[in-house]
Amino acid sequence: MTNVLQWLSPVGPTTDTPPRIPGSVRRTSTVDALCPDNVESPLVLVGRARDLRTASDHPVSEGNAEVVAEASTRVTIDYFGGRTVTGVHCDPAIADSDSLLGARAGAGFRTALDQAMPRLTAEGTLLGLLLDEVPVVTLISGSAIARAIGKQPTTATMPPVNVCAGWVAGGKMDVANREDRSALMGRGATAPPLDDSSDPLGWHVTAPLPPGSIRRRRRIDVSPGPQPGEAVVEGLFRDTYCEPDGSESIIHEYAVNATVDLATGTVRSTDATPHVLPGPDCPLAVASVSRVVGQRLVGLRDGLRTALTGPTTCTHLTDQLRALADVHALLPLLS
Repeated sequence: MTNVLQWLSPVGPTTDTPPRIPGSVRRTSTVDALCPDNVESPLVLVGRARDLRTASDHPVSEGNAEVVAEASTRVTIDYFGGRTVTGVHCDPAIADSDSLLGARAGAGFRTALDQAMPRLTAEGTLLGLLLDEVPVVTLISGSAIARAIGKQPTTATMPPVNVCAGWVAGGKMDVANREDRSALMGRGATAPPLDDSSDPLGWHVTAPLPPGSIRRRRRIDVSPGPQPGEAVVEGLFRDTYCEPDGSESIIHEYAVNATVDLATGTVRSTDATPHVLPGPDCPLAVASVSRVVGQRLVGLRDGLRTALTGPTTCTHLTDQLRALADVHALLPLLS
């Protein structure tokens, strides 16, 4: 089998989680794609998320932290039957979640979510974040299914060329896929653990990831900035695949930092650091992160649909920026 076409940052994968900052808020989330091993099995996406506020006291400890909110989701998908949503469970429960039944867990899902429950993502809720992850986690779960059965499923479709920098027409991934589709099925870089044994509250509790499954981890730290009227945002996301031996290999990993003007709720500055990406052309998308400077956090997701598209951008970088749109809901929680 051909090795995966992967780009690895010179600094490599993230090796730890930074200590919580006094007076800060930390949002963490995970979505596990529990992948089917035969056509009868459904794809199950299990999401968990938490908002944690840390008081201004020194030193940071479990005693000066407060869980502000928690949420979980379970979305069942008939992957080989048109990727149709067949089950949705949310905790806390929400009345209109059944309206997503029958929706396609791919293109169009976020529109269906906005139409059925517009307040979830608009208000920056944990449930909104977890459900917003459904289409992309479903997409990348295809690589786990391919690994499990040893080939690309007959129903699998590759991303269209020029959808992002990695899949630019004539680029390395495009050429490799046309020559040998197994070129995209190798093992990525080993994922160092992100849990901090010295801080049990650094991440929310997660279940062990079964071999053959995928996990999307996300962390967003919001803290008072060095300048008056400013907040600092530091975010990371990582997608991993659980190997047969129980170790996790990285599919995608991006870090995105930003500063926010508290008076206007707008983005003052941004920078992105790609750590691990599927293809050598993927890092060319980093410059596109500057397009959100000057935009308001409220409604940022809608703006990204037009501002970050095409071969100069990255689907997963855009996803990280979509999650940063929720910062407007975290700012009032700052000490």
